[in-house]
Formats: sequence, C-alpha cells, structure tokens
Amino acid sequence: MPDIMGSISVDRNPNMYDPIFLLAPARSHSSVVVTMIGSHPQLYGFPELVLFDKETIGERLATPPPVTGNSLYNWNSVVGLERAIAELEYGSQDDHSIKLARRWLEDRRDWSGVQVMDHLLGLIFPRRGVEKSPETVQSMDNMMRMANAYPRARFIHLVRHPVTAQRSVQRYYFLRVHPANCAKGWISQHKRILEFRNAIGRDRSIMVSSEDILNQPDVYLRDIADWLGIESDDESINAMFNTSKSPYVHIDHSERYVYTWNDPTFLMSPTPHSVELPSSLEQPVGWNIGLPP
Repeated sequence: MPDIMGSISVDRNPNMYDPIFLLAPARSHSSVVVTMIGSHPQLYGFPELVLFDKETIGERLATPPPVTGNSLYNWNSVVGLERAIAELEYGSQDDHSIKLARRWLEDRRDWSGVQVMDHLLGLIFPRRGVEKSPETVQSMDNMMRMANAYPRARFIHLVRHPVTAQRSVQRYYFLRVHPANCAKGWISQHKRILEFRNAIGRDRSIMVSSEDILNQPDVYLRDIADWLGIESDDESINAMFNTSKSPYVHIDHSERYVYTWNDPTFLMSPTPHSVELPSSLEQPVGWNIGLPP
C-alpha cells in the first residue's frame, strides 16, 4: 500500500481514532446521508472538511475556490472546516467564532490535514467522526493518505443512480455541462473508489445506494450501524432521522458564505425524504452520451 501521509508527527498513534468516511462524487445525496449517519448517538457528523487533498493547511487556505458558474452559491472550500472548529473550539458559529476559527487555522498553516483531523476527533471523543468531501475522491493519493492515516477507519462507498445524479449536476451548473461529461466523471470517480477499496481490503468498506438509505432508512441505517459495530436499537436508529439537530444544518441567509459547507438544497430543507429511483439505466432521449457498453 502506498504510504502517502504528508507532514505528520512521528509521535502520532494512527490507531487512536476510528472515523468513518463516506466516499462519493458530488451530487450523490452525500450531505443528507452523512448527516443522518452522524446523528447516531455514538457518532458525530462533520461538515465537509476537505482535509486530505493538500499537504498542509497553508496550501488549503491558499487554494482558490472552484468556478461553478452558479452564482447562487458562494463556495469556499475551508468554510466547513472553519465551522467545525468554531463549533467545537468556541461553542458557536457566529461571526466572531468563525473569525477565531480562521485565526486558529492561520496559526497552524504548517499542520497537515491529518493533524487537524486528529484534533477534531479528539474534541468529539468518544464519539466517532463521520465525514465526506467530494474533493477527496478526485485522487487516489487523497484517499490513500486518509486510509494510511487511520488504519481503523471504515469507508462507506455511496452510489446514486447515474441518471438522477447527472441531472443533479446539470441543475447545479445551470445546464452548462453536457450529460456526457457528467456521466464520464461519474464513472471515473466510482472506478477510482472501487480501486481504492480493493487496495485497502474490502473488509474496511461497504457499498450502499443513497436511494436505499433515503427510501428505506429503517432497514439500511440499521444495517450500517450493525456493520460499524454501534448500537442499532430503535432509539439509536430514530436519532438518525433527527438531522435538524445537527449543528451544521442551521444557516443564516445574511452570512457571507451561504450554502457552502454541505449541499445547498439539503441545507435549505434539512429533512430526509424519499427520492426518485429510475427503473432503468437507459440514458434519457437526447443525451447522446456515447459511452462504451
């Protein structure tokens, strides 16, 4: 297994924490699923932290925001991290706490993402952290850095039907992206996740459909809890439906960064609901994707 770790203290104990990482491309219902799983009494759902695609926090802070072409969403790839630090270090996510969190990060520009993740996991211990960032699955190096840092981590490979996933991507980009590009991205990212799962050993990961979780949550959330070795009694499973209790789903529309630390559609209405599951894998008329069989 490649050893891609970044600058991590030699005194660090990699077996100290056993977080849960959800692996999925963007527009996979991952925000609602992470929030549901992270609402279990023994777990803690983080916003998108984006901690494994750069060597240091300084590099992460210096990375310009991606261009989505969607003026509805002000994207900043450290805002989820700022919110987690503000909440856990300073007890709130008001403007003052966010500024303190940013200063906290600036003071630790030489830290690796793993060091920051360790710190956050220590703040929530004995609960286990649950996190997802679409940027992580864009590179095998990112995922291996994460796996090597946390040998006890578990990984949930989340899949969404390709047709509805591509429609969601198109809506996000105001139809500026051709379905063929969306579909090719969907395929390449899931292939990369499958290669990663093979590299680390399949006992550390499971695959689950987002539609199954959202349409049959009683069944699939219980299965996930059993696989993770946490309580799967009715009280614990019911707690996973109370996503509105997450500290990261409450937004102030006057804030500078609106809808940026998780899926904006979910944040506007942070309640799980059933979703469409097409009966066929056939591409809609007019897409003309032209992918090989």
